Amino acid sequence: MAYTPLALANTFVAHHGGINGISHMKLQKLAFYAYGWWLAYNSEPLLTEAPEVWKFGPVFDSLYGALRPFGSAPIAKPVAPPFGDATQIPPSDTLALQWVDWVWNRYGHLSALQLSDMTHEVGTPWQVEAAAKEYRVPRHHTIPDATTKRYFQGLAADLN
Repeated sequence: MAYTPLALANTFVAHHGGINGISHMKLQKLAFYAYGWWLAYNSEPLLTEAPEVWKFGPVFDSLYGALRPFGSAPIAKPVAPPFGDATQIPPSDTLALQWVDWVWNRYGHLSALQLSDMTHEVGTPWQVEAAAKEYRVPRHHTIPDATTKRYFQGLAADLN
């Protein structure tokens, strides 16, 4: 089952935010890494939308809208979308929850800026798409799943 980016971000906050919370930018990057690693091993995406090419790296537009009011302040508890309850990945989806924990264990110690820098490295899905448009990317330009999948499958091959 695919989840909204906000449900994924809320799951990171609920499971790993602690009392200090997690910044919006870091949640965006963690969501991107969860999305990409999931695609490396699965045929269907983890999330209901693909990341877009924004100035500071890959961004999930709906997540940006939901978390924008926080600015750079840490988010310490799950956020409710407009007209709804704060959703998370349900406890019954143990595979997706294990994925969240795996991504956190791999990237959670990094700062938002470190994660952002990593998404800008040569060969990353964000950089490939931005370079193809000569860094003049139109608004709402999504990163194709095939590009993301290929990149993360390469990373997965390096793990073996």
